[in-house]
Amino acid sequence: MRIETPQLGGLYDQLPTLTRTSSSFLKTMSSGLELVPPSTGARLAFELLSNAASTKRYTTLLQDLQGTLREGRIPVVIADPKAPRAIVPASDLSRPQRRWLGQIALEVFFSQLFTLDQALLDLRPARFGVDGNGDAVWHPRPLYVRWEPQFLAGLRDAYAGFFLNENARLQSGLADLGLSEGGAHLLHHLGEGNQRGVRFRASDLCSDLHAMAAHHVVDRTPLHRSFAAFGLYLGSLHELLEGLDLSFDVRSAFMRSHRAR
Repeated sequence: MRIETPQLGGLYDQLPTLTRTSSSFLKTMSSGLELVPPSTGARLAFELLSNAASTKRYTTLLQDLQGTLREGRIPVVIADPKAPRAIVPASDLSRPQRRWLGQIALEVFFSQLFTLDQALLDLRPARFGVDGNGDAVWHPRPLYVRWEPQFLAGLRDAYAGFFLNENARLQSGLADLGLSEGGAHLLHHLGEGNQRGVRFRASDLCSDLHAMAAHHVVDRTPLHRSFAAFGLYLGSLHELLEGLDLSFDVRSAFMRSHRAR
């Protein structure tokens, strides 16, 4: 599905150049953009293109993020995007390698949210994987955003409240994000029960984002505009984990990242 609005045309025209974007990623991106007005999507397009054009900002972010990952003992090397290491196809990895890589990706996902005010959104399998030496490597394209403070605080509270069973914190975070009953759709991707064995599917994420958008229309509650970029972040994570074709321990990945702060 594609959102046909003149304001978003530039984003759709330019993203393939920035990311060599897959069709599944574009589909998830469309679902995420349904959560915000077209003018917000246009602002996101401008921010993404502006960030991609600034080599200095991108280099600084890569350096900061690599330091954060080292401090959190997350064993992935951010390789030079201009000289990327060849990534072994997921189909050629052993089951333990795929499980190991998926857990690392989840820790990176949470670590970015809880340690930095910016995030690299490109976790797609063409950019995040295992090289020929068996090391986890990441060479993302310059697809990144700086989260707005209220959104980031709300997201942190929603996730922490969910995993730490702090309901008041969870509800406060959802309120900051502009969510009420629709918050259940946001958290659905974390899995049911204790989140120890969650299987990720991009189609499920698209359904959840569609449900959030539909609830927003009925509820008339304004959603935070950073949801558009967050939808891209979730989409790239789901594409990677779906391709690894295993269930993952989301709770342990969160707890490791949260304790490392």
